[in-house]
Amino acid sequence: MIDNEGKMTHPRFSFRPISVESIRTLFTNQTLFVAALIGALAALATIGFREGIFFVERVVFGPNDGLVSVATSLVWWQRLVSPAIGGVIAGLILAYARRQPDFHAGGDYMEAAALGTGDLGVKPSLLRAISATATIASGGAIGREGPMVQLAALAGSLIGRWADMPVPRRRLFVACGAAAGLATAYNAPIAGAIFVAEIVLRSLLIETLGPLLVAAFVSNIVVTEIFGYAPVYDMPVFALSSGGSSVVLATIGIFAGLVAPAYLFVLDRSREGFKHLRTPLWVKLGLGGLIVGAISILEPGVWGNGYSVVNSILQGNWLWQSLLAILAMKLLAVAATTGSGAVGGIFTPTLFVGAIIGALCGGLSHLLWPELILIPAAIAVGMGAFLSACTHAPLMSVLMLFEMTGNYGVVVPLMAACIVAYSISRSLHVSSIYPVIHTGTQQSAALTIARDLLHKDPPTVSIALSTRELDAQFVKWRWQHIYVTDEKNGFLGAVSLHDFSAAFKNVSDLDAPWPSDLLIKTYPHVTEQAPIWTLMEVFARHPGERLPVLNSNAMLIGYITKTDVVMMFRDVVATT
Repeated sequence: MIDNEGKMTHPRFSFRPISVESIRTLFTNQTLFVAALIGALAALATIGFREGIFFVERVVFGPNDGLVSVATSLVWWQRLVSPAIGGVIAGLILAYARRQPDFHAGGDYMEAAALGTGDLGVKPSLLRAISATATIASGGAIGREGPMVQLAALAGSLIGRWADMPVPRRRLFVACGAAAGLATAYNAPIAGAIFVAEIVLRSLLIETLGPLLVAAFVSNIVVTEIFGYAPVYDMPVFALSSGGSSVVLATIGIFAGLVAPAYLFVLDRSREGFKHLRTPLWVKLGLGGLIVGAISILEPGVWGNGYSVVNSILQGNWLWQSLLAILAMKLLAVAATTGSGAVGGIFTPTLFVGAIIGALCGGLSHLLWPELILIPAAIAVGMGAFLSACTHAPLMSVLMLFEMTGNYGVVVPLMAACIVAYSISRSLHVSSIYPVIHTGTQQSAALTIARDLLHKDPPTVSIALSTRELDAQFVKWRWQHIYVTDEKNGFLGAVSLHDFSAAFKNVSDLDAPWPSDLLIKTYPHVTEQAPIWTLMEVFARHPGERLPVLNSNAMLIGYITKTDVVMMFRDVVATT
């Protein structure tokens, strides 16, 4: 700085003492601090659930090296009845939970974070976790990550409720807990945060993503560094030899994208089949367990979440016949468990199927081009690609498998495979494996144009239509305006229900064409390339709920709604 005499001086820094009140205000107003607290509590909740499952397994089966080894050591009738007994117990507990007054108040963590008030019932959540323990510890073919994430989300919900936070903050805290829970389940903090942001909240804004990352990071530190838990998958170290190997690995996305519809179809049909059974819930879960038990007589590897089987496949030496057999039987076991209504996670079984797809593709590659790619690399890419195809979250899938492998070399083919699998799945109109929050594709508002929000098949009439027929159209659609087009679907304007109702009283011949002077030629409309800000400007001057959308040839191709435009900014509002 230069003083009045032209001499250089140094700036003066004043020190203001930090009061206790200012520290308290900083803590209560900084979401990141709360997110870190939620991450630590979520880690403890997931550790408690995981250890609870291990405790039940040791009590029932004695010291063991996992459920697959337990199933292998049992005689055939014990394999048959064990999952069935666990299913009956899980069903009785879940039926009791459903009778609780607040069972539907909070619902699933996805609903609480994306659509609800951010409140999760404590007693129902704990009862669901106990029910899941009975299913998983007895050999049910389902993942344990679902209850882990639910309990972690419950920690976030309790923090929001205790602090009496507004609904948007409660939703965010539930999301932070969910991200932390997924991070602890797979030792993948970045992917855990992206999973919740991309699938549940459908927002990658830093105001949303920042707290999710903090919560996931803290929970991962607690689980791995403090309590010493190892990653669930034992990924071998591998390196890609050439660019050709990346191309071959990327093609795995094609197979993953084509198999995903069949996988989701089987799961959906199983749910529908069990739903039509007129039996108590405990009978359905018992039947699902009995099916798993029957399959395990032939293949003990269908028990549990499949971690040990995937780790075995990662080490190689599996014949393609064995891979196909375990794939078919595991899929049936997963369908029976999830379809019966058992509480658990579908994320891990999805990774299981992806691992086998990758292993099969890797084996096929070895027949055509020996030593071009390594089987573990193909398995990793298969897991990521199939996860992307089923969840419609390619970014999360790439990050999760990158964190699992810790191998930067696999990222390029992994990205390509995930995008290919996602694109094929979406082109086949396959719904996400998480349909509870599936409300359409959400993208950045800054990149949105009218075509992205387009609704097709609006009500239209022609000039030559009779008054009687126009009246029938208004009765059918109950819209305030119906669009008028020519014989080539060119947009001419609109006719108002208000104007038509007034004129209808004076019409003597209802079979004659409706009065042409009712046509509003200046009715507002937008083109399909109009950006979001143009849509907002037109809606600001237009009191209606809808606007017609025209193509470059002035042809009517659909309409947009004011609600959709407003909802584009939902995530921004929800995190402020």
